[in-house]
Amino acid sequence: MTVWKSVLLTLVPILLTGCKVTVSSDHDRSDDHSSFTPGFFFDARDTGDHFPDSDWNRDTHAQACISEPLYFETDSGRVRVYGSPAYSETDFRAAATELERHIDGVLGRFQLRWHEFVEDRSAAAPYPGQILACLTDSVSPDQLAEASISAVSISPHYSHWPYGTDSIFSHQLAHFVQENLSRYSARYTLLPYWFAEGQASVVAGEPIASPYQHYDYDPLDDATLADAAPADYRFEHYALAYHYLEEANDPLAMTILLDLIQLIDWEGGFEGYTDSGESWAFVEAFNAAGLVDHSNQALTWQRYKTDYHYLLSHSY
Repeated sequence: MTVWKSVLLTLVPILLTGCKVTVSSDHDRSDDHSSFTPGFFFDARDTGDHFPDSDWNRDTHAQACISEPLYFETDSGRVRVYGSPAYSETDFRAAATELERHIDGVLGRFQLRWHEFVEDRSAAAPYPGQILACLTDSVSPDQLAEASISAVSISPHYSHWPYGTDSIFSHQLAHFVQENLSRYSARYTLLPYWFAEGQASVVAGEPIASPYQHYDYDPLDDATLADAAPADYRFEHYALAYHYLEEANDPLAMTILLDLIQLIDWEGGFEGYTDSGESWAFVEAFNAAGLVDHSNQALTWQRYKTDYHYLLSHSY
């Protein structure tokens, strides 16, 4: 735990996945290596740095890299991409470049620098000082990427990546960051589906529903992917529900909320989920975070969930 987490332990009483991506059509790309982040290829059989094989924090896509010893590491040491030697050098370098290029901007939206993220991320994360990626054909080019707490799985075929990949990588890196900040040792996400997708959408600069449209959807009912309706526009409403909280408070307050969830997970005592599907860790952290509404009135989780439409209708 970092020093400021220890302070939070003193100050805060502990009484208290499905992902949408939007892409354009595939286009062939030229192999312009000059634009790639510099780095080197390594063999884990020489370095001993194998892709982690623990199963609690890996998505199913990343299983493909458990037995792959080849990896590319950027000069900064922050990004390491594993994959089959059947993939091209360009595939490795392109994936590493996109992660290296977007991570600082994403962390900035969480009000963090790289070293602060490394200190605050889950202590159970393998290689805590790095972003791991796995090139795997189980991720399609139009899906492009899928993040878990330990790694970002990426479609390996760079020549078939769609244009406009910036928002996709930013969205998935947001998931990578939020999961690392909100979990300590929990095997599954502690964030409601609407919150995770809403925050990632806002961080990535994706569309947000207008407050005037808030009656079109009930985002807070979607605690899990299984709760979600098939309407694609729900993601804009997840973003609206999250954006309301961020606007009434600030991005740092949202990062502190994630940190409180991890703290509660570390302390224990609030395992499991509510009848409506939210983790108790999220509910207790939300109530402990000192959040307010647009009128600067105290906002508990129960009030936000019950009065969501009333609050939104009085926020403009």
